[in-house]
Amino acid sequence: MPYVTHYDMWREMDHYMRQANLNNKQVIGMVTRTNAAILKVYDITGTVGIVKQADLIVLEQNPLEQFEALSNMSMVMVKGNLIQSPSVVRIKEVDNVLKSVW
Repeated sequence: MPYVTHYDMWREMDHYMRQANLNNKQVIGMVTRTNAAILKVYDITGTVGIVKQADLIVLEQNPLEQFEALSNMSMVMVKGNLIQSPSVVRIKEVDNVLKSVW
């Protein structure tokens, strides 16, 4: 999808869910487990487990109910390192275009 930013991947996930007739849980599995397997990094990431590198996000809302919850992360853990106040630089012009067509 053109113009999808790193902080708005939820839009692409939502679009794919609708086009492929899947539910939120199936799509989240595809962007985590399945992509890790495709990239041949499943032994270190893609799921939560012992010997995995602990790449996690903490959200205020449940993405199983609405993907847009993924746009507001409270905390991020990358390779076991906690980022308690993650922030992104939003691109106002792109956000406005996406809001107008969504």
